[in-house]
Amino acid sequence: MTGSFTTLNALLEALARAMNLVNPQLENHHQQTAYLAFLLARAAGMDELSQERALCAALLHDVGSIISEEQESLEEIERQSIQVTQMGAQILFGIPELEAVAEIIHYCQLPWNQYPASCSMGDAECVQLARISSIVHLADNVSTVLTMDPEAPVLNQMEKVRSAVAAVRGKVYSAEAVDAFEALYPMEFFWFDMKYHPSFLSFFTGALRSVSLERAAQLTQVVSHIIDYRSSFTAMHSAGVAASAEALARLAGMTPEEQLMMRIAGNLHDVGKLKVPRSILEKPGKLTDAEFNVVKEHPYYTRVILMDIPGFERIADWAGYHHEKLNGRGYPFHFGGDRLDLGCRIMAVADIFSAITEERPYRAGMPREQAQKVLLENVASGATCEGITTLLLDHYDQVDTARDQAARQAGKRYFDSMQ
Repeated sequence: MTGSFTTLNALLEALARAMNLVNPQLENHHQQTAYLAFLLARAAGMDELSQERALCAALLHDVGSIISEEQESLEEIERQSIQVTQMGAQILFGIPELEAVAEIIHYCQLPWNQYPASCSMGDAECVQLARISSIVHLADNVSTVLTMDPEAPVLNQMEKVRSAVAAVRGKVYSAEAVDAFEALYPMEFFWFDMKYHPSFLSFFTGALRSVSLERAAQLTQVVSHIIDYRSSFTAMHSAGVAASAEALARLAGMTPEEQLMMRIAGNLHDVGKLKVPRSILEKPGKLTDAEFNVVKEHPYYTRVILMDIPGFERIADWAGYHHEKLNGRGYPFHFGGDRLDLGCRIMAVADIFSAITEERPYRAGMPREQAQKVLLENVASGATCEGITTLLLDHYDQVDTARDQAARQAGKRYFDSMQ
């Protein structure tokens, strides 16, 4: 399982598409910022690890905006840039794979001449991360200018952007970042890519790093944290579903590779829920028909986002079909049992089991006897698989312990960061 399963750029492109669901007004902004930050780091002669960190931090620099009550415009996010980036860093701190990226995001809206002399990563590391932070800051602001005036021909914006950047060399941006920008400035293709096709980022990053199945599972766990940070009502859900699904896959005799794929599907099954407003996510009572119609969109977007990732073909089905029912009365595809394989059946049961047993701010999780009743009612109605449900009930303590431990760990990370 140590070989290549997918590519880093494919995962990052999917994450950028997911971020766009939170606020369609920001479409392309994260990709534009990542595209420019990566090229600036390369033009500055930084090593591949630094280029990768610049790219990741640029893609995630606005992640703090996902916890906003309502969708915000790019102008509003930029006005609150310090708060947004510090909240984003807080979300990512404590995740081993993204400690350095979190540090970059934490500082990426500070003027260069206000950077602290040292930071928590240590002096030498801090200097390098500060260099990357300034590059991300410059990339973010250039992308913002292009986004604010979407109808203007991009080459007619070049000089205005260049003058604004040069005027604050060594003050707002590091001299290194500005010099790297000057090196890119004359190349028209760069401006065209930035404005019209920032997805071309993949052409530059395709060979940056292949991703093994194990690494994909780790990275998608990070994405699950971002998904669940939308609301305290869902702060533990994806972690619980992933742990339950992986445990059931093991009990059902799936291969080790398939078990990891089930974990990934659990991590990402609600990525489409980034499009659902918090006012609906956090409504404790029954949803209106109009509100439920909004909720029905989320598994569709989950599948759309995942289906273009190489290696994720089965994962996209398992995650995207988690609200389908064997009797064909699920949503949004209305597939019946003939279209729902073992992984889909496991995911549907894991999602229901986690939803009814996890604690939420407005209610306690169901006790075992009541949860068993609900699970069996779903079998009786023809919604879920009898075999998988029996497997869960026969190993209830084992699956519930895995779910509870994963959910509590995710919940602790969420609630600690909110303090």
